[in-house]
Amino acid sequence: MEMYANKKRKIIISGLLFVGMVLSFFDRVAINVAVIPIGDEFHLNTSQTGLLISIFFISYSLMQPLGGWMTDKYGARVMITLSLFGWSLFTLMTGFAWSFVTLLFIRFIFGLGEGPFYPASMSTIRDNFPQEERGRANSFFLSAQNIGGILGTALAAAMIAAFGWRGMFSVAGILGMIVAIGFWFILKPKKVQKTNVILARKKVPLKQLLKIDNIWKLISFKFLFNIINYGLITWMPIYLVKEKGVDLVHAGSLLAIPYILGFFMFNVSGLVLDKWMVGREKYLAAAGALLCAIFLYFMANATSVTQFITYLTLNSIALSFFGTVLYTIIIKYSPKELTGSVSGVVTFAGQIAGAVSPTAIGLIISLFKGSYNAAFWFLVISALLAMVIVISITSQSSKEFENETAAI
Repeated sequence: MEMYANKKRKIIISGLLFVGMVLSFFDRVAINVAVIPIGDEFHLNTSQTGLLISIFFISYSLMQPLGGWMTDKYGARVMITLSLFGWSLFTLMTGFAWSFVTLLFIRFIFGLGEGPFYPASMSTIRDNFPQEERGRANSFFLSAQNIGGILGTALAAAMIAAFGWRGMFSVAGILGMIVAIGFWFILKPKKVQKTNVILARKKVPLKQLLKIDNIWKLISFKFLFNIINYGLITWMPIYLVKEKGVDLVHAGSLLAIPYILGFFMFNVSGLVLDKWMVGREKYLAAAGALLCAIFLYFMANATSVTQFITYLTLNSIALSFFGTVLYTIIIKYSPKELTGSVSGVVTFAGQIAGAVSPTAIGLIISLFKGSYNAAFWFLVISALLAMVIVISITSQSSKEFENETAAI
């Protein structure tokens, strides 16, 4: 019988992971606001802007499988602390960049540093929460993205207006390094868990891990989800400022609205998953994907800023249902000793999409002479494909999943 953390420790762990994800998302979203004054300072064109945003996702994706493997080998506490301290250091260094090339290099290393955090967090949830609570624990953790998004748009815009983009990155980096030290001490286990023998017995090579049923569907689903999610995150600040004539600080405030609603809906979706959708999680994701496609279409045809923000907010709600399901399936149904590896492989695919999407949208906008309509259709098609893929996922219990990996 597996032993999980007591109620008090669960609350502490959930809170810590939440803070870590807030910082993670702030640091990656703030660049989408900062890139406007950065572009003016370094005279960047749309392709360079897209590359600057995408470079993080290239290195972040490369680090996902390795970060998952290192989590399974060295433990979540070690990898979370190293990851948070590392990416915060390079967030700080972003404020000292003196050219486009140095910015690219720093953002690349920043992505390597952040890579292990996600799979290590998934393993932490898997280790400390029983299966019937993992949907809520996971959705609360993921909802921190929305708080990070709020701070990374509204607060980052205000900080840039007050201190400049360099000052904003410096403050964020120092705060992250302080929090990383706190993680090391607070996540210290009360007693050594005797799991080394089990872990040694059930190591699965990556090539065999990729043969697990549904793994390619989960990978494809994550890829398409991130095409949409990061396409919106990276280009919407620029769209509002350049196309709709909204000033930077006002744009940051408007973009905080979808994040606020998304935060609440992420947590609602976790409750729904645990209480009413056990074994049927994919249908919630499919509904979210369909609604996402519909609201993206409406966004492309919005005639006012108010309409656009309304549809963007509804789309954020759809994405919360769309997105929560994936990692809930992983931490509910994957074997404990492989949670980090499975999360790392799936997240790797998602971050490849994070690298592809901003650059692809920048190229599409350039090819269509500054028009954003084709870019919105690119996202609509991605949502519809994701709906088809997630519907095809077959149900599989935790024990079946474990038996399958053991057989491999």
